[in-house]
Amino acid sequence: MLGISDRQAGEIVDALVGNGYLDLRVDPADRRRVRIGLTDRGRAVALSLWDFLRTTRWRQFPFRAGDIVVSTPAKSGTTWVQMMCALLILRTADLPAPMPRLSPWLDDMACSRDEVFASLAGQSHRRVIKTHTPLSDIVMAPEVTYIVVGRHPLDTAISLYHQSRNVDSPPEQEQVSPRKWLAQWIEDDSPREGQPSSLSGMMWHLSDAWSRRADDRILLVHYEDLSVDLSGEMTRLGRHLGLGTGGGDWADLVTAASFERMRAAADRIQPLGPARNNTAFFRRGGSGSGAALLTGGELSRYHARAAALAPPDLLRWLHRR
Repeated sequence: MLGISDRQAGEIVDALVGNGYLDLRVDPADRRRVRIGLTDRGRAVALSLWDFLRTTRWRQFPFRAGDIVVSTPAKSGTTWVQMMCALLILRTADLPAPMPRLSPWLDDMACSRDEVFASLAGQSHRRVIKTHTPLSDIVMAPEVTYIVVGRHPLDTAISLYHQSRNVDSPPEQEQVSPRKWLAQWIEDDSPREGQPSSLSGMMWHLSDAWSRRADDRILLVHYEDLSVDLSGEMTRLGRHLGLGTGGGDWADLVTAASFERMRAAADRIQPLGPARNNTAFFRRGGSGSGAALLTGGELSRYHARAAALAPPDLLRWLHRR
């Protein structure tokens, strides 16, 4: 992928180890294998660089009036809201391209800035832009709408657990049960800048949006509302965006936005690559699965941590069923 030889890769790793950025460890399960990891120094530099590149991309992006930015913590309903926006804009259940092309992820560092900017510049319809970056870290343009989706953090976390295994399944001896992983996730106090999907990162993202909710450019959407009344939420979304709702094709558009229909069309809507299960990306979509895994003590610990990270009115909104 980097276009370098094995020898060059080895020399680069040796230099980074020598300067204290990387750490080499023999794999206890297979002593022929050496694992490469970031040291604390290396992690700090990598995060600083990532943050610089991400925020620079937002500063340089040429917005258009009417653009829509979908800003959500990962696995909180990002694709669901992207799908709703695309259906409302294009008014057809037969979308012309997969979601990553219709609604590019602006600050995905796996894609070059020029590639993402060109993809969005080539769209003649109203654009929908994906990000997992909080509003505090992106440009707030005057004629742009920002949609932030909230989901119960425990349900988001358990979806993250399963998605990580779909994308990068660890060796069998390293696999952790969902309950143990969730308990560790609750206790993780990593800085939110380095772990946007941690509890602190998630609460920062949502707390920041919550504090801005009086701004007419910002619309908050609750994942549970999408599950209970999809047609009503699509109508609310369409009205906020100034897009038409209802009509003879409305039932077909709502059906196309349903979790079940998206899951059935996963290979087209959200292609993850030949080695991954696209359908598993839309695993369940239900609520309460995270809390159901925890003991009473672990659940109490979660609520104590959440209360220290977010205001009470946000938590009441976020935790409702």
